[in-house]
Amino acid sequence: MFPFIEVFGLRVSMMTLGVILSLGTFIITLWYLCRQYHQDFAKIGFQLPLWLIVTYLLGRYFAVALATKNFLPHTLPEFGTILRPEGFSLHWVGILLALLLFLSFFLCSVKRLENKKIRIDILFSAFSNGLMVLGIFLVFGDTVIGKTTTSHFAVKALTSESKLLKFDGVYPVGLFLSFGVLLVNMIVHITRILGKKNWGWIWGFLGLLLVVNLCFLFQNYPRYGVISLWGISRDVKQYFSLFAALLCILTGLRWRK
Repeated sequence: MFPFIEVFGLRVSMMTLGVILSLGTFIITLWYLCRQYHQDFAKIGFQLPLWLIVTYLLGRYFAVALATKNFLPHTLPEFGTILRPEGFSLHWVGILLALLLFLSFFLCSVKRLENKKIRIDILFSAFSNGLMVLGIFLVFGDTVIGKTTTSHFAVKALTSESKLLKFDGVYPVGLFLSFGVLLVNMIVHITRILGKKNWGWIWGFLGLLLVVNLCFLFQNYPRYGVISLWGISRDVKQYFSLFAALLCILTGLRWRK
């Protein structure tokens, strides 16, 4: 829709602005909840730059590897392609893998199960708030483009520099993401209040995975390893999301015991 804005004479993409603001929202939420639940924010905060780098590298690796079918880069130009940013072209598999590694490392550093439950709830709230902010900016940017539609939900280009000019209208995938995450967040908080439990993370993360994968159905992007089932096409993004969902369920069942 409106991919760029001018800030002090510099052209800044809406996607860049959205990533910065969503990271800021994530960190502020993390800091506030760590203070509220008496958790050590410094142990998490000092590790965040490292995990941002890991997320970027894994996201770029899978984006390039799936596009080129080269999963073992061995030359400098091939490594350079992975390191070079191209409009935040990060693949969901790499991002999700980095998040799973981050959660595993984060939980293994805590011994008491009750502290693990509190920390995972804190991370869920931080991720939710960050995703809601990011979804709003995805609507304006040209990085995530929805499938064409003529419905009332369609959004169109607002400037001549937008990639949406080639479409009559597309689904606002970013808004779907923000509203879906907001709905999941509300359900988890209501369930937590009614059940008087401080760990609704398992249903929360499952809900986030469900929302993200529903958004994929309305997104226009290259698909790899596609399997059509009941008239719906699924690709490697959905497969890995299913794997992550199973990990959440198994972990939750183990913790209940």
